Amino acid sequence: MKLPLSIIFHLLFIGTTFAQISKPESFSGKSIIFRDTLFQFVTDSFNHNLGTIPSSYKNKLVKHFKYVGEEPAIIIRAWTHDPHYICEWPKEPLEKNKIYSFTVCFFFEGRNGSFEKQMGFDLTNGKKITYKFCGTIKQKNKLNVNTND
Repeated sequence: MKLPLSIIFHLLFIGTTFAQISKPESFSGKSIIFRDTLFQFVTDSFNHNLGTIPSSYKNKLVKHFKYVGEEPAIIIRAWTHDPHYICEWPKEPLEKNKIYSFTVCFFFEGRNGSFEKQMGFDLTNGKKITYKFCGTIKQKNKLNVNTND
């Protein structure tokens, strides 16, 4: 009786020790981190949920950030996925601990459903800043009128 219990105990111990599955990289719901993204901005959030948006809504969303990089840098490119884009950003060199703003222009007309967009900046020092925007686009109800002449 001792031998079968001993074998069962060892099998359970060995199985739980060596058969562990490695956990995936952790992801915070408040920020999104890509491998090539270095945080040199301080901002309220890197993840923005815009909620429910009417489909005809043309939105300009202004966000603020503080540059905390050690050396001055210039935004050389603002990138995104069409039709949403970063339409305004600082053109001057970014200085440490100074607050700047950028504007995101969203275009929702004729679209429906949820969306997730990543957009951001490439800096002259080779760093990249990435933001994530998500929301749900609600199609306006159209009134169909039937007329019988």
